[in-house]
Formats: sequence, structure tokens, C-alpha cells
Amino acid sequence: MKADKEGPGAGEATARPGGAAPDVGEASPGAGQAGGSRSRGRGKAASRLRFTFDDPLSSLPETGRKLLIAAKEIVAEEGFEALTLNALSERAGENKAMVSYYFGNKAGLVAAVLDSVIHDEYLDSRDRMKDVAPGERSERLVAEMRRMAAAVADFRVFFELLPHVLRDQMLRRRIAVLYQWYWSVKLQWLGVEDAPGALADPDLLGLAQVLSAVIDGLAIQAAIDPDLDLANPYRIFSRMLEAALPGSLEGDDGGGGQSA
Repeated sequence: MKADKEGPGAGEATARPGGAAPDVGEASPGAGQAGGSRSRGRGKAASRLRFTFDDPLSSLPETGRKLLIAAKEIVAEEGFEALTLNALSERAGENKAMVSYYFGNKAGLVAAVLDSVIHDEYLDSRDRMKDVAPGERSERLVAEMRRMAAAVADFRVFFELLPHVLRDQMLRRRIAVLYQWYWSVKLQWLGVEDAPGALADPDLLGLAQVLSAVIDGLAIQAAIDPDLDLANPYRIFSRMLEAALPGSLEGDDGGGGQSA
């Protein structure tokens, strides 16, 4: 994650791209609320740290941003067990009490790290796909998927945290909401307007879920073997996608959206 880029929020987990909030479930605790009750003196910080998925870091002060980036680096390089308050304080060059101030506790910090993983890549990809002609969308879509799967460092953080997410009910809810944001971005790649609303269409939802599954699955393989050539599986997947869903990929209405 680049410090000056937008990343997913550690607060309003139900926010849709663009700032409006879809009805996708209970908002998960995050920065300023992950730790449950806070001291009265820190209440202002709790209300200040409220984000949307598209613009989470703009309200996060430099200290909080440094802690978040340092946490990602520790998890990527040394694993989840190495993410201690002492290690984080040393890496970020900040007092470890700041973790409690900005994120509530370690669980809130982990939630914020989950939000931020791979998010810059999603936003960059969405921007690159905005003005793609319908006839070129299939080829460019697969190229963006390959680019996403190649973000090995961020995926390593995600996969390192995943076992802990599966054992934590709050984090499971949070990442379930986050995946809905991932799916809506993928529909935006395809030129579907009102992508969050289009997820109500079973076919478009299924398409977005399959795209996520392919990216995640091949990213696992790339993380295991850094020398793995992803060109071949994505070449085959491109053929499958074009054969199965020509209308959605070439700019037709697609059962719930319109071409951009």
C-alpha cells in the first residue's frame, strides 16, 4: 500500500465506492471503534476516524498511517505472530500507546490492515478500466486480473491474516463486507453502471465472485512459487470468459448494467 494512496477504511465498512452506503450488513468495528468502549478523553478521536472504502486514509493522521504501514510490513516479512506492540512501535518509530488511540487495540489494527490490503491496486485498476472500449474490455479485464494476482506482497499479508480472520467473528463479518466492495469494483471493470446495486443480479454477482476466486486462487500459487508464469492460466481463462459471457464483456446490458 502506498502511503499517499486511498485505501479501504477502518471505520464505515458498509460504504460503497463513491461514498454512498449500500445495505450490505452491519458495519464492522475499525479505527476508533474496534476496541469497543473507549475512554471519554479519546472520544473525539473515535468520531474523527471515520472512513469510506474509497477514501480511508485522508482522515487518518500521519502517526496512524505510519502504524498501519508498519503493521503491513511486519506481517508480510515476519508473519502475524511477529506483529506485537513492541515490534510495531519500533518499526513505526511511534509510541505503542498510539495503537490504542487510533485503532482501539490490536484487533482494530488487524481490521484496518485487512481493509488496506490490495486496495490501491483495485483503485488503480478501476481507473485504468474507465474509458476502455467495449470491444477491448475482455482483454483488458484479464490483464488487470493478472496485475492484481501479481501483487504478491499484499496477498502475502492477506493470506497470513486469513486463518485468524476465520476464527474471529467480527473479522469474518468485516471481510465479507469488504468482498462485496471487491465484487462491485470488478463489475465496474466490466463497465457496469451502479455496480453495487448490480450485485442484486444473480448472474452479475456470480461473475464478480468467479473473478475474485480466480485472482485469489492464482495469487496463492504465485505466492508459493514466485517464478510461476501466470500467463498460461489467464490465457485459458480469457477464452472461457469470452465464450461464456460475451454479452457482459462486450458492452451489452448484461442483465443489470450498462456499458461505461
